[in-house]
Amino acid sequence: MLKRLEFVALYGLAWVLIFQFFRIIFLAYHYKKALELPSSLWVASASHGLPMDISFAAYILAIPTLLMMFTGHRWDWYRRTLSIYTIIIVSLITLLSVVDLELFRAWGFRIDATSLHYLETPSEAMASMGAAPVFPLLLLLVGLIFLINRILQTIVRRITGSFRRSAHLYMIPAFLVIAGSLIIPIRGGFQLAPMNESAVFFSDKSFANYAAVNVPWNYVRSLLNEGYSNENPFKYGEDSEANHTVANLYKANGETTQIIDTTGKKNVLVIIWESFTAKAVSSLGGLKEVTPQFDRIAKEGLLFTNIYASGNRSDKGMVAILSGYPAQPTTSIIKIPKKTASLPSLPTIFKERGWQTSFYYGGETEFANMKSYFLQQGFDRIIDKAEFDSKDMNSKWGAHDHVVFKRLMHDLDREKQPFFSTIFTLSSHEPFEVPTKTVIPGNDPEHLFLNALHYTDESLGAFLREAKTKPWWKNTLVVIIADHGHPLPETRKDKPSEFHIPMLWLGGALTVAPARVDTLASQTDLAATILNQMQLPSGTFAWSNDIFKTGRHDFAYFAFNNGLGWMRPGGFLVRDNIGGNITEKNGALPQQEEALGKAYLQSSFGDYLKR
Repeated sequence: MLKRLEFVALYGLAWVLIFQFFRIIFLAYHYKKALELPSSLWVASASHGLPMDISFAAYILAIPTLLMMFTGHRWDWYRRTLSIYTIIIVSLITLLSVVDLELFRAWGFRIDATSLHYLETPSEAMASMGAAPVFPLLLLLVGLIFLINRILQTIVRRITGSFRRSAHLYMIPAFLVIAGSLIIPIRGGFQLAPMNESAVFFSDKSFANYAAVNVPWNYVRSLLNEGYSNENPFKYGEDSEANHTVANLYKANGETTQIIDTTGKKNVLVIIWESFTAKAVSSLGGLKEVTPQFDRIAKEGLLFTNIYASGNRSDKGMVAILSGYPAQPTTSIIKIPKKTASLPSLPTIFKERGWQTSFYYGGETEFANMKSYFLQQGFDRIIDKAEFDSKDMNSKWGAHDHVVFKRLMHDLDREKQPFFSTIFTLSSHEPFEVPTKTVIPGNDPEHLFLNALHYTDESLGAFLREAKTKPWWKNTLVVIIADHGHPLPETRKDKPSEFHIPMLWLGGALTVAPARVDTLASQTDLAATILNQMQLPSGTFAWSNDIFKTGRHDFAYFAFNNGLGWMRPGGFLVRDNIGGNITEKNGALPQQEEALGKAYLQSSFGDYLKR
């Protein structure tokens, strides 16, 4: 039994070391980029990539561990099976790693399932290899396969040769438990977010992050999650016609109504409130006394009453707010770093022009792969769960909202101005744990959710009361907006109500009297609106529609579980993309509005595929 355990441990450890060796080869192959980094980042890439190496090594170990259950009396078959298994795995992983060396030079990202497109056009694949050092790479491939296979085969031969007979009574349950326990290293540990690229992204230097990525893990993830199809499943007509139709929606020749003081550079603070649905806000016709602080401060600024979230998850909402980019019904662009790298963003624009940028979140920024996006988009400082004491945590997500607001206040008092700062709350996410006395009683999900919203509302109110006493307040625009809506409370059953969210602008930078803005708009419109108010360039935000520009076309699009919603001032429609049915409709919408919504989906998803 001990020799069998020794084999599993040594075989897995060998693969971890092999992956680290491949990382050294990657750094050496791209030595010019590596030399641009301080040597400390070479070590950091190896250490941050280690959990992903362990994760894929655990995947490789799964089959040998399960087969070990049946080696109690005979194991010659096991040695032969493992020998063949090792040859196959070594050949595939080494091939991926060597091909990745040259593809990274051409593409700028680690190899993923998009490489399979070349199999459809082999002549183009061969042509693209013209500038690559094919012969040296082939020598490297053969040499690595020989060396790695020799090492692993030695482990297999020597240790299995020391096996002794053992009772099946003990073997089967023991190795069944060991195989099951591999799920822990496979998902990267016990943390909430399973292993993803964000777990190894750690630097604002892209090459250091890419060096940390485990190639076979990245490839298999891409193959399983994104596939390699570049076909648009939402193609209802010619792409050129759909793109032209959608482009016309963003054409507005009028001027922007200025409501922000243009003297000097203004601070911007964006407060993204988890699951902040309009259905729970009295000032928007929702439930009373759930968010009394927000209802009070709504009278002090510009309350936007007709804003809709672009998607139904935080990862989609984050990109919609910060990059002005619409959500996808069947995936999320934030999961693919090479695509998000092509997106414009508010922190990037502000950082390039001298603003200090920061992001605050009490949970794990690795969740839903958000961290890789934040690092790409120019945040100087990212504060997340690791920065807070365990005593300030709830049992699942991370630091309570009032704790994060307190940290934000402390840092803003010392921040060099101008600053662009974003805070993302979390307490109103399931399981709705709050550190205060229950105000809205009830143990059902709806009342727990409402009580959590009330707690975040109190935390926000306390933060804003203190913020108004700070010197930086008079020079600051504060934007409060939700990452997405919520099905709860079930006061309304229509789909658009789940996407209806509040947005409020406050702060000393405002030059207009408190008012309600009833313009129909999307979460994606915030980016262009802020930039135009700050008189900064917004032209790269092609999917963002300035709310204060005269002559704009008012509309909002939202995506959910392979469905779309299309909002117009005259009404709305909700369409099931799978069945092609209109599931909800309200108002006197012309017949062509369905075609317009489908064109928007086709064009936006086509843009996603091309990135």
